[in-house]
Amino acid sequence: MTDTVDKREFLRIDHGALLNLKVLKGEKLRMKENTVGRNISACGLLFRINGEDSIPALSSVVWVELDAKMLNICLEIEKDLIVHNGGIFGRVVRIAEGDPGQTYDIGVCFLRRKNMKEEDVQALIRA
Repeated sequence: MTDTVDKREFLRIDHGALLNLKVLKGEKLRMKENTVGRNISACGLLFRINGEDSIPALSSVVWVELDAKMLNICLEIEKDLIVHNGGIFGRVVRIAEGDPGQTYDIGVCFLRRKNMKEEDVQALIRA
C-alpha cells in the first residue's frame, strides 16, 4: 500500500454552490454559465463547468463572485487578493475532464496585488 502526500499549501473547503463567473476576453469580462463550485482555499478555487464551449483558456483571467461568507474566509487568510464587486480575480491554472465529454474541472489560482503592477490591477477592475 502506498502513502500519498497532499502537497497543497492551504486547506480546501467544499463549496458546491452555483457561481457567477466571468472570463476576461480582450478588455471585457464575459459571463460563463453552468458553473458549479467544487472547493475553495485561500490560494484558489476549483469549479466544474458544463460543455467544451464553456471552457476558459489556460492562463486566462477570470472573476468569480463569492458569497459573503466565502469571500470573508479567503480575505481573513490572504489579505492581498484582488477583490471587486463581491468577487475575486484569478488565473486558470488547470483544466481536467470530469465526466468524459460533458464536464470539466477548472482550477483557478487567485491573483495577488503584490505580484502585479497597480495599473494592471486597475485595468482588471475596469474590465
